[in-house]
Amino acid sequence: MSTDEDALRWEGDDDLDRLSVAEAEAQAEADRVAHADASAAPARAARPRGPLGWLLLVLAVAATAGWVVIIVANPVDQPSLLGLAMYQLGELLAVIAPLLWWLVVDRFAPLARRAPWWLAGLVVTAPWPLVAGLLA
Repeated sequence: MSTDEDALRWEGDDDLDRLSVAEAEAQAEADRVAHADASAAPARAARPRGPLGWLLLVLAVAATAGWVVIIVANPVDQPSLLGLAMYQLGELLAVIAPLLWWLVVDRFAPLARRAPWWLAGLVVTAPWPLVAGLLA
């Protein structure tokens, strides 16, 4: 049985110095593998989504398709090359925004707070020109 005074003595430290290089490398490799397995386990674990998560993924894909429909139906001519490039960048961001929002919420939001963030993303990234055109 050890006592508090054992920490103040040098006895037993010679065993650590006598480890061969191969044993030390094997121990270091075993520690690295154990650490990698412990850190990789949460990354590999599936994040539960539930039916609402899958439904909102389908709606995000539908919103992306809606933005593509808007872009195809409304071609725009810009007077300058810079204006055209900026407009096309905005179109690209509008197309990927619904899926990107869903993915970010799925990866970073806690399980209990995903639904409100997904619903907010659905409202923010919805293809409102298409929705307004269908309702008019």
